[in-house]
Amino acid sequence: MHKRLAWLGGLALAAALLLFWQDPLYRLGRNIEIYGRVLQELALNYVDEPDLDKLTTQAIEAMLAELDPYTNYYSAMEVTQAQLEQSGQYAGIGVVLLPWENKVICRRVLPGSPAQKAGIEPGDLLLEVEKKPVHDLSLEQIQRLLQGMPGTSVTVTVLRPATQERKTYTLTRAELETEAVPYSAVLPGQIGYIPILQFTRGCAEGVRQHLVQLKTQATLKGLILDLRGNPGGLMNEALELLNFFVPKGELLLQTRGRMPEANQSYYAQLHPLEPTLPLVVLIDEASASASEIVAGTLQDLDRAVIMGRRSFGKGLVQVVRPLVENTQMKITVSRYYTPSGRSIQLQGRLSGEPRTFRTKNGRLVREGSGITPDIEQAAPLPPSLLARIEPYFFYFLARQRATIPRDSASLVVELPKTTLVETLIDSLASYPQAYAQEAEALLERFQAQVRTLPEVSQKADEVARLLAAHRLQTLRSQADYLRLLVGQLRAYHGLNIRGEYAFLAARDPLIQEARQLLLDLPRYEKILRP
Repeated sequence: MHKRLAWLGGLALAAALLLFWQDPLYRLGRNIEIYGRVLQELALNYVDEPDLDKLTTQAIEAMLAELDPYTNYYSAMEVTQAQLEQSGQYAGIGVVLLPWENKVICRRVLPGSPAQKAGIEPGDLLLEVEKKPVHDLSLEQIQRLLQGMPGTSVTVTVLRPATQERKTYTLTRAELETEAVPYSAVLPGQIGYIPILQFTRGCAEGVRQHLVQLKTQATLKGLILDLRGNPGGLMNEALELLNFFVPKGELLLQTRGRMPEANQSYYAQLHPLEPTLPLVVLIDEASASASEIVAGTLQDLDRAVIMGRRSFGKGLVQVVRPLVENTQMKITVSRYYTPSGRSIQLQGRLSGEPRTFRTKNGRLVREGSGITPDIEQAAPLPPSLLARIEPYFFYFLARQRATIPRDSASLVVELPKTTLVETLIDSLASYPQAYAQEAEALLERFQAQVRTLPEVSQKADEVARLLAAHRLQTLRSQADYLRLLVGQLRAYHGLNIRGEYAFLAARDPLIQEARQLLLDLPRYEKILRP
């Protein structure tokens, strides 16, 4: 009897220990202690004196790499900068940079900024910041050097491609506000067009003001919201924008996470500005986060037709948590879910078929792949190839900037001459690295390994030539699209960002297709029915 009691007692103790071992708080404490002991052993006994700060940062980054791409460890300065960028306000010189190979191009110069007032132009090459060559710095390091407290100064050196003139400027940083809604227009047929660059603070109010102004110009028959290239931003701005078009009380969005406070439902709070105006929303692979909330919600509520290419698939919610020594981390706490209940987050290769959901009218929609448009547009070029050639085209045009007319309406409505585009493509033939992709990078590493094997090396060189010729042929086959791209970039060079969007409003085939759809109300309504 005593033996049996002892056996049962031992079993109960083992079970209690097993439960204790599996307790989350116990496991948390045990792992913290293990890491502390490892760090202590290294600090006291390693053969060389280790950099403990560096080891800790590397350990944290490796740990977070096992989770999602948006849970990150940041210094206080990095977190502050991210918050400033989201708000749309920051102190800097007012340039948007475009990295390309070992160059950094000024893609945009904000109107009224210190850079614009000093004479820096789009297309100028940034050579040095605070006497540090940019080719020795990452893009993040360059941006940190350019940005700082208002009233402080920073010295930059740029090269003007058209004249090869090198200039050094000492600029005083100023508080700048990026313009989320740079342009709007009434297109033929009384169709409104509003592009939104990012959901920064005040974005929704900017859209409202543009919409009210468009309504004073015409009785709108439809509205196009252009979210292509919009990386997202503030969720509240997206929800406020949705409330312009969705009835009060309608479910707009849900967030769900492991902790109870992460589970939230968001409803339209106000009576809508335009409850019945037909809408088309344009998206592409660079439309993410808040952009996907807008597109996905309007799609689920059958309130808009979505056109373009599948969106990025960023449906995770992050919050910033303070740590110690002024460090912080951004941690994913929940996921976004559109009114139908589907997740926006891209899930990669899924096991089996992706889950399907139904819109308000009963149309089928799927989750796990961002937002799939109702009317899909094929990508004229692989996104990775386009990302390589656009900076080259922009730089090429910067070298010819003197020949681009300023303040000319022709830049808005006329396509560039075919010969200009042909010249641009021909120039790539002698500069294959300008449009190299991942395959070339892999081949280059292989070539480095086989240099001592003449026959293999010769075949590898032949493959490199074939790849370059194939890329060039791909570009030639899309000459019409490249003509549009060159026209867009020329319009920006000549008339800044408003000119760029005025050109797109007049010439972009997807915008014209959206306009035609809004003028064909029976077809528009048919798309929104199951």
